[in-house]
Amino acid sequence: MSVTLRRRSGLPVQALCPQEGPEDGPRSGIEVVLPLEYTAFCLLHQEGYLRYARERVRDDWMSRQIVEVALGNLATIWPTVISSPRPAAVAWRLLDALISSALRDRRARAAQSVDAVYQLLPPAQADAVILCCRLRLSEVQAADLMGVEAPTVASQLRMAQRALPGELTATPAGAAGAPSPASGVRR
Repeated sequence: MSVTLRRRSGLPVQALCPQEGPEDGPRSGIEVVLPLEYTAFCLLHQEGYLRYARERVRDDWMSRQIVEVALGNLATIWPTVISSPRPAAVAWRLLDALISSALRDRRARAAQSVDAVYQLLPPAQADAVILCCRLRLSEVQAADLMGVEAPTVASQLRMAQRALPGELTATPAGAAGAPSPASGVRR
């Protein structure tokens, strides 16, 4: 069974699952309609998730696969996710678990080293460093992706910078602090 997602003029994204009958060939597929809120969530977060995955995994194809699986898994539990106090936090944990699993599998096969930031810092601090220092997201944008408040990201980033001062945790010029409303952060 294959699933193809497509968008129709303002309607929610739909998945078509073609089925074949035993004697009469292809029959009409089952149409699965995904909630509009889920579609909006994916459109809002998928690019940030993909950039983050690429930075951690360092493989474009694998990063895409991870984000696709994360968003696909998210769709299966969407009613629970959307009723949670922080849907983005649920998605972030799911994405992080998939990335960690992929990196463990890859390391086991290729004996590659993990990113130094994740070896030296707790996961939340390392995430803040990756998002704010490497991907140059503002603390507000990073918080939005992680499903936490901006002060939490700011705190994690400052702790990382105290624990590991230097190039690995250096904030790019002009990227520190919360962005102005005109900076393009979508809420």
